[in-house]
Amino acid sequence: GLPDNFFHALEEEYTKKRDQICTGLKEVGMAPAIPQGAYYVLADVSKPPGETSKAKAMYLLEKTGVASVPGEAFYHGSSGENLVRFCFAKMEQELDNACERLKKLT
Repeated sequence: GLPDNFFHALEEEYTKKRDQICTGLKEVGMAPAIPQGAYYVLADVSKPPGETSKAKAMYLLEKTGVASVPGEAFYHGSSGENLVRFCFAKMEQELDNACERLKKLT
């Protein structure tokens, strides 16, 4: 029973947040797989140290304070070993902070 403009506003808000985190990830060399309808993004973490996506996620957390979910949690075998997932269902200021923190990697 919600009006269409509610959903359009929600789409606009999440598109802005998605673009915000994806830009930040690109700036630090972690190419994102840009989703078309989600509140999270998978990013390439082949450059940070670690032999598994869990080790890489822990490195990112220790180095920047930004949490991510290891890609191996979503794949069988080694397909997710160089991926981590970031959630962008956050306040704009929190996303700005995360993007700034990720710059510690460069």
